[in-house]
Amino acid sequence: MTTNYDDILKKLDNKLDILEIEEQDILLKAEKGIKLAKQTLKSVRSIVVDYEFETKLEEIHFFKCTKPKIYSKLIYYVKLFNIESKRPRGSNKSQVKYLNNYIEKLQTYFNDNLDFYHYYRREATVFDEQYFLRGKADIRLFPDSFHFFVDEEFATSHDSTVASI
Repeated sequence: MTTNYDDILKKLDNKLDILEIEEQDILLKAEKGIKLAKQTLKSVRSIVVDYEFETKLEEIHFFKCTKPKIYSKLIYYVKLFNIESKRPRGSNKSQVKYLNNYIEKLQTYFNDNLDFYHYYRREATVFDEQYFLRGKADIRLFPDSFHFFVDEEFATSHDSTVASI
């Protein structure tokens, strides 16, 4: 592919680094981070939907490695916004309870996706065609998102799971 996604990711990372330094208000930081990540994803999406991958391996690499690096930034800032906007303003005890509850939810997500987590961390490839090629969605593979049903041109059954990991 002629597009250098590493450059796009570096530009996004640089903008987010500046945002992290300059913006003190955590909710504004999250909102701006969401906007930057969404803009980048939208830009990359417009490239990908008009591009025909030369090989299955190229498409798999994009949806297994490249897109999740960008999408994970969006997930991070959305979660940050949700956590902070709903965080109780009461005592430290109530805040600790709230954050522990959220950590428990993250642990549940991790446990629900443990097999895939091990598959991905081992750099296994045996199921890559089912997980990371468009149009290969199989509901029995337990994807965490319905996004791939809605946007078949720019999503696979497990690219969002990789981004979440």
